[in-house]
Amino acid sequence: MRFTLSMLGYALAGGLLFATPAAAYWHTPYVNQHTSGSWTDVEYDDGVCKYYYAHNDYDNETKINRYGDCSGVAIGPGGAAVPVYPAPPPY
Repeated sequence: MRFTLSMLGYALAGGLLFATPAAAYWHTPYVNQHTSGSWTDVEYDDGVCKYYYAHNDYDNETKINRYGDCSGVAIGPGGAAVPVYPAPPPY
């Protein structure tokens, strides 16, 4: 009985250990994009990375503000979020 309870405790602890990062990683991202005149504004938030992107077509000015760990997200054309995948190791 004691062995079964200790195994249950390890299983619960392991579940809690991996639940938080997995939930943050698999969070459905919030994306708000709109265009007004020559400005395009994008707000992105996936629970780990949050950024604001603004681009003015008139004078080709771009502003980007990033918060959190945005190493897994690249900002593509038009402010779209593009996932970054690590390259495979060389042989």
